[in-house]
Amino acid sequence: MDDDAGDGAASGGTKRKVTAASSSAAAKGKAAGKGKAASKASALATAKESSLLKQKSPAEFFAENKNIAGFDNPGKSLYTTMRELVENALDSAESISELPDIEIIIEEITKSKFNTMIGLVDRQRIDEELYDDFESAKAREKRLAKEARFQETQAKNAALGKKVKEAPAARGKGRGEAAFFRVTCKDNGRGMPHDDIPNMLGRVLSGTKYGLRQTRGKFGLGAKMKRENKDRWHGAELQVIIEGNWTTHRSKILHYMRQMAVITPYAQFLFRFLSDSPDKNLTIQFARRTDVMPPIPLQTKHHPSAVDLLLIKRLISETTKQNLLQFLQHEFVNISKSHAEREMGPDFSAKTTVKSLTSQQLVRIHQLFRQAKFDDPSGNVFEGHPFIVEAGISIGGKDVKHGLNIFRYANRIPLLFEQGADVITRTALKRINWSSYKINQQQDKIGVFVSIVSTKIPFKGTGKEYIGDDITEIASAVQSALKQCCLQLKSKIVKKLQARERQDRKRNLNRYIPDVARAIMETLGEIADESPPKRPRYDKEDEELLEKVNSEEVTEMTFRDCLTQHVEQVDYEMALEYAMQSGVSEEPREALYLNSLEGSYKFIDFQSPVFVFRFIP
Repeated sequence: MDDDAGDGAASGGTKRKVTAASSSAAAKGKAAGKGKAASKASALATAKESSLLKQKSPAEFFAENKNIAGFDNPGKSLYTTMRELVENALDSAESISELPDIEIIIEEITKSKFNTMIGLVDRQRIDEELYDDFESAKAREKRLAKEARFQETQAKNAALGKKVKEAPAARGKGRGEAAFFRVTCKDNGRGMPHDDIPNMLGRVLSGTKYGLRQTRGKFGLGAKMKRENKDRWHGAELQVIIEGNWTTHRSKILHYMRQMAVITPYAQFLFRFLSDSPDKNLTIQFARRTDVMPPIPLQTKHHPSAVDLLLIKRLISETTKQNLLQFLQHEFVNISKSHAEREMGPDFSAKTTVKSLTSQQLVRIHQLFRQAKFDDPSGNVFEGHPFIVEAGISIGGKDVKHGLNIFRYANRIPLLFEQGADVITRTALKRINWSSYKINQQQDKIGVFVSIVSTKIPFKGTGKEYIGDDITEIASAVQSALKQCCLQLKSKIVKKLQARERQDRKRNLNRYIPDVARAIMETLGEIADESPPKRPRYDKEDEELLEKVNSEEVTEMTFRDCLTQHVEQVDYEMALEYAMQSGVSEEPREALYLNSLEGSYKFIDFQSPVFVFRFIP
């Protein structure tokens, strides 16, 4: 019985264990079910979140993609800020035909001063060794010794009259303390209406509803403000405080200002850099060199071969024309009525309402634009966009290095970065045979100035700092412009070489005139002192010459003057013959003066390359 009881107990115990195990398994299964449900709900929530579209402002987009807007690093940020303000100021003044008068100020602000401006109280450092700018006693001693050696070398160079270099900037082992700058730009442009000021900053702007026009700028980030006073002053004054680095981009900023003064000679620039250290302060003024401004670029319509499907849709949404024929003639260039009617085909009607066009019809119009042949706009063209290449070449100059010095412009904006990949650089280095134009590419100081102006500049790279070499039309136009400049410069160089050769030839001949004149005089003197022969050995002219020598009517100075005149005549004839052989059509000029008649008369001057004829009626 006990055994049965024990067995029962054992059996009962086993049943309880199984029951407990089953309960545990059920709990686990229930928990697993909840986990799967929670996981599924989380996945659905994640999918729902990922399906939501988040709108970003231009400020957020450029903050995440700083390199696109030119804010790769603190130095580049300072350069880009200054450049954008200057270019906006120029466009603003030119838009009202006002001679630009621009002042740009970069003021250095220390971190403590910046903290004061934003209401942040500085606190004392607890452990100096934790900071990047910490300098141990040994490192400080080493730095001071290096600075002393540098100052000693500079003093020796100054005593010897050699060029004195600038002291190298101190570099910390880490990032160092951040530097802030207040960039102020003042201009005399039109500014912007007061109500539009809130929309001018932090937005991507477009000045025209449609159409194309050559303008400065790369990204269209507005930065204009207007302020008027009782003196009827008009213009803009904008201040921006930004973290930057003046030391690393000082040369770039100054180079930009110099090149901007070259490409806009009708503008006046005043650049100032202010710092708490007086030795770092800088003021440079670029004076206006002409009062003549180029005409304001005219707005043109789109060429059919240069538009895409999105642009066609936008033009249709903005047009005021009702039917398709009017739309094609009004919104595009080089589409005549007969051309439009012939190319529309059976799928379209001239009276088709432009707003009722289907997506398939719009695609068909775009395909016709791509396939049909339209007259090109005036001038050089690439992909339906007209462009102009302006070029200039110089030889020599002060503070110019030997070899090629290339200055690149796009829509009158200096391009200072990524020069090696630019079409202008590659053309000047690889496609121009400088030696054929009497120019030594290695030894001469050559300045190459090229400006490309277009309704669309085909920039390459995210920073838009260079124009690619893959567009044949632009590369050919740049090469042609440089060759034309080289031909003009060659004629100047040839004339200069001719003048130098003439001077060398005259100098060499004149060097022997005194010795030759002395030898001739001594020979004639000896002949004149001889007793007269029984038979005449000389003709009448020789006898007269000997008599003049005896009477000292002809002296050594007489022979010197005659030889000098002969050298001048021979030099003139040789220069004229050389000019004819080298293909130079212009002859050496001589000044010819005519005595004026008494009294005052009205006269007319007739000018030619070799003389001026004055006609007195």
